Amino acid sequence: MALFVPDPDGLPVEELIEQLALDIASRYAGAEDELIREVAIRARRDLELQSRLPEAPGGLGLTSAERRRQNRLLAELAADRARALRGLQFIAAGVVEKLRRENLAARVVEIAAREGEAAAAARLGLAGISPAAFPGAPLARTAGSTATQAVAAIAFSLESRLEVMNQRLTRYPQDAYQRIMALYSPTTILGVTTSRVQQAQAVQRFLSEGVRDFTDKSGRRWTIGAYAEMAGRTTVNRAFNDAGVWRMQQSGIDLVTVVRGLDSCKKCAEWAGKILSTNGVVGPVTLPHATRGGSITANVAATVDQARAAGWNHPNCRCRLVPFMAGLTVPQADTTYDEAGEKERAEQRRLEREIRAAKRKEAVAMDDVAARRAHAEVLEAQADMRAFIRETGRKRQSYREQLHFADGPTGTSTTP
Repeated sequence: MALFVPDPDGLPVEELIEQLALDIASRYAGAEDELIREVAIRARRDLELQSRLPEAPGGLGLTSAERRRQNRLLAELAADRARALRGLQFIAAGVVEKLRRENLAARVVEIAAREGEAAAAARLGLAGISPAAFPGAPLARTAGSTATQAVAAIAFSLESRLEVMNQRLTRYPQDAYQRIMALYSPTTILGVTTSRVQQAQAVQRFLSEGVRDFTDKSGRRWTIGAYAEMAGRTTVNRAFNDAGVWRMQQSGIDLVTVVRGLDSCKKCAEWAGKILSTNGVVGPVTLPHATRGGSITANVAATVDQARAAGWNHPNCRCRLVPFMAGLTVPQADTTYDEAGEKERAEQRRLEREIRAAKRKEAVAMDDVAARRAHAEVLEAQADMRAFIRETGRKRQSYREQLHFADGPTGTSTTP
C-alpha cells in the first residue's frame, strides 16, 4: 500500500464514515424507489383495466354483449400483464447493472483505507515517529502486502453484501407484480369477493413495504436502504481502522486505544479508553517513554480481535483506533454510557421511519383519495418530528426523512 499524505482540510473521520455509508445507502434506496414506482404504474394500469370489467356476482346475469366485452377485457388484461412483466424484468436488469458499474465497494473501501492510513501517519508524525525510526524487525514483520490483503478482504465482503441486494433488486419487480396479480383470483376480478377499493388498498400496503427481508448474523431483518447503510458504515469503519493499524505497525506501534463514536451504545462505551494490542499481547506491559527516558507500565485489556469478538466494533459502530504511545497518548476517559441519549436517538429514527412510510404510501397511492390521506399522514408525522426536536434539542437530519434514504430494520426502532 502506498504512502498517503494526510489532508488537514479533509472531513473529520466521523463525517467521512457517515458520508460514504450514506452514499451507498442512497444509491440502493433510490434504486428501490425507482423500481417500486415502476411496479406502482403497472399496478394502477392493472386496476384501471379491472374497473372496466362488467360487474355481476360470479359473472352471472351478463348479457351476450357484456360477456363478449368481458372476454375482450380479460384478454387485454392478460396481455398487459405479460408486457408489464417483460418491461419490469428489463428495467430491473438495467437498474442493477448501473449499480454494479459504479463499483461502490472498491471505491469506498479505497477511500476509507487511504484516509485511515493517512490519519494514522499524521498522528505518528506529530509524535516524530516514522517507519524509519524503527528499522529492522518491526518493519520486516509487517510486509506491505498484509494491508493490501486485509483491505481486499474487506472490499470483497462488502461486494458480497451488495451483490445479495443486487440479486434481490433484480427479482423484486417481477415478484412484486406477480404478488399483486395473485391478490386477484378470477373470482375476485369478477366481483365475487374483495371489492376493488379493498384491492387497491392491499396493493398500496404491499408496495409501501418496499424491498425487505435482509437478515444479518444476529437475525435482525432490514429493509434494503438500512441494510446498505449498515454494510457501508461497517465496512468503511473497518477499512479505516485496519489501514491505520497497518500504518502503526509499520512504525513499530503494536498498541492502540479505543476512541468511541458519538452516541455509542453501552457495549462500545465499555471499551472507550481501553488499550488493545495488534500483536497478541495482553496484560501489563512495560514500555519506554515516547518522549523522554524511563519507562511506563500499561495494562493491555485485550487484542483487537478479542475486543471485536466481545461485541466491540459491531455493525454500524463508529469507534476508532488510535496509536497508543507511552507517556504521550491520553486514553479517552469518558466511558459513561448515555442511556437517555441512545433512547432519544432511537426515537428520532422511529419518527424518521414514520415520515418515510407515509411518503411511500403517498408515492404508491392507487387513487387520489388514498394520496390525499397519505399526504395528511406525512404532515402529521412531520409535526411529531418538529415537536420532538423542540423538546430534546437534537439536530434534525432531514435527509433521513426522504424516500431516497433508508428505512430501519423490520420491526425494530434501534437503528443507529
